[in-house]
Amino acid sequence: MRRVLFDSNAIDPIADTAGAFEALKAATEAGLLEILYTHVTIDELAAISDLDRRQRLTLLMVDLGRIVPTGAMVLGVSRLNFCRLGADGREGMLEALRSQNIRHSPDAAIGITAHVEGCALVTNDERLAKRAAGVEIETLTTQALLDEVAGLPAS
Repeated sequence: MRRVLFDSNAIDPIADTAGAFEALKAATEAGLLEILYTHVTIDELAAISDLDRRQRLTLLMVDLGRIVPTGAMVLGVSRLNFCRLGADGREGMLEALRSQNIRHSPDAAIGITAHVEGCALVTNDERLAKRAAGVEIETLTTQALLDEVAGLPAS
């Protein structure tokens, strides 16, 4: 089974591409794909100013995936009931994902979660993908995931 963790920007193409939601939903229901997300992803979606867009993206994310705690506690980002306390020796990875910039803390929380969960990070943020690759976290764009799903065997 392919396991992936979504960054908030990865759900936009699902909403905007005809058949994308249905393809991912079918793959998850067939047990070929597991989609994960964190509270950080939901928090970022909840900050979208357009109410209709915010609701649509949030509902798509929740319908496709399963929430998991962040891979480490990140001050100012993590919610106590939705994070793992401590980075368990992965502080260097967390800092590399943050790239010395506190504004990248939400991305770092999402990236380290992909590492802890042992799955690929789905993001369309090229800078996050580059930082994640630097610490050996597999990354995919939404399009790359859709291409993979299209190539999965039918159940």
